Amino acid sequence: MENLHALDETLLQAIGAIEALLALPSCDVAELSRIRYRTARAVAARRRAMDELFNAAAAEGGARAEAVKALRAGNFEMRMFYSDHTIAWPTARAVAEWPAYVVASRKLASVIRQQVAVERTALYPELRQIVV
Repeated sequence: MENLHALDETLLQAIGAIEALLALPSCDVAELSRIRYRTARAVAARRRAMDELFNAAAAEGGARAEAVKALRAGNFEMRMFYSDHTIAWPTARAVAEWPAYVVASRKLASVIRQQVAVERTALYPELRQIVV
């Protein structure tokens, strides 16, 4: 499994880049496309790592599996929110409806940041024991 700390940082940096872009009064299409691509790659890499962790915990069973079960549910909700956002906001629509896209994207950034924080709090002490 890739280092989850590094994957979190990559994802949070990508979200930060989008948030910086959202502060602009209008859309820079090339920059939006570049940052959205970077964010999609970060989301996918972290998703794979989290799936590995969830699957390993489920296979192990017991208390660890139960502890990770709630995280998996929250992670799934975040993924669905992200998927719904990317489907609803293709680049052309984001450019055409920039103010609405800004609102929707700020909400998405908040959802992702909150879920990463929940997962970090729950998983990092455990990961320090596993990945030393």
